[in-house]
Amino acid sequence: MRLKDKVIIVTGATAGIGGAIATACIREGAKVLVHGINESEGKVLIAKLGDNAKLFLADLFDPNSPTLIVESAISHFGKIDGLVNNAALVERSTLDAETPESIERTLQVNLKAPFFLIQAAYEANVDWFLYTSSVGVYSPAEVFQEDSVWSTFPSPNDRFAGWTKRMGELQTEAYKIQYGFDRFSIVRPANVYGPYDNFHLENSHVIPALIRKFIAAKESNSPTVEVWGTGVATREFLYVGDTVKAIIDAMDCNETGPFNLGTGVETSIKELNETIAKLVGYEGEIVWDTNRPDGQPKRFYDMSKFKETFGYVPNTTLEDGLKETIDWYSNNKETARL
Repeated sequence: MRLKDKVIIVTGATAGIGGAIATACIREGAKVLVHGINESEGKVLIAKLGDNAKLFLADLFDPNSPTLIVESAISHFGKIDGLVNNAALVERSTLDAETPESIERTLQVNLKAPFFLIQAAYEANVDWFLYTSSVGVYSPAEVFQEDSVWSTFPSPNDRFAGWTKRMGELQTEAYKIQYGFDRFSIVRPANVYGPYDNFHLENSHVIPALIRKFIAAKESNSPTVEVWGTGVATREFLYVGDTVKAIIDAMDCNETGPFNLGTGVETSIKELNETIAKLVGYEGEIVWDTNRPDGQPKRFYDMSKFKETFGYVPNTTLEDGLKETIDWYSNNKETARL
């Protein structure tokens, strides 16, 4: 067990990727402070994780929350060994749609809270911390390479949240510049999907929304399913199990990154829809609403840096990952985030 008896704080951990990270840390022998804002989801997760997990509810919009989170971990476990800054707001919008309230919330959750969490954890003699960034830091390009962020702007679709994530990376790196502290890692996951995801039709990512839509269409015998765009745009989809393995590896390495976390495999939105329809058994027609936007034409990672450092590239196939996700959603509709 690589994390035996380590005490780790994971923010945004009551569901989704954060919950998967907390679960993996427990499996590796750690004790985990599970931070989140959803009490019901948090209690369900803690019941599964057992006595080595502690739930702490706090809205990161509250400027006092970083200090309270660290104090809770120390009070309950006696120390802190690691911090995973995972919580984030990545809401897609245009700049003219932003309001003073939305900007302040995004700044507080994505920028201020991670900074003060690192500060509080550093003062508590934390051994390392990890920052989960986003594909949103990249500008449209044929291939996303880690160093290209220095000469480009975040995607127009993610521009404000993308900037805050980029600034979060720089804040993390500042601890090396000012204190010589180099026990940190920065990771940029691709489009993550898997069990325990958010399956809301309006504010979830593409895969869980499509899974829900196609299953509902099958159950209602709908002759058609309407989806946005032309289907020609391509994306890189990363199964949550692969994401968590890579993050655990990043915790345990001496390289700071940043690291792209992807699969090195491009999938068109058309292929994605057809694959989900096949796996759920939907036999109707997929109708493309070409008046709707395709979004960014391509999002594809250069995985050479990750492979050189860790010796592998995450390799759960899209079809295998989709099967796991579809099975989980089919068996957990009543408790899934909708």
